[in-house]
Amino acid sequence: MGEHYHNFHGSDITWDATFAPVSAYGSDQWVAATLGRRITWFRSHRDKLGREGFPKRDPLTGLTIKADVIAWIEKRRRVSDGMTAPAPAETAHRLKERKNAF
Repeated sequence: MGEHYHNFHGSDITWDATFAPVSAYGSDQWVAATLGRRITWFRSHRDKLGREGFPKRDPLTGLTIKADVIAWIEKRRRVSDGMTAPAPAETAHRLKERKNAF
């Protein structure tokens, strides 16, 4: 509870309000940590990430919307979590198998 400090890659980071769960915006440090990278890597690759659709900073706050970062990451996923409905033919086949099981 309350303030806490993060230690990423061996360097201390002072408390950053955007790491709080209630913050809808993330600092560059939050974005870098979310991507699993150092802040220096993120800053040097931000333009390249932008060309790949990575969200830009909000011009009013100068911060990045966390939900946009998470959505960008989710969009890049390569493996489904299996939550899609089966194709109609597959559903019919499963129903037939269940009826013949008894």
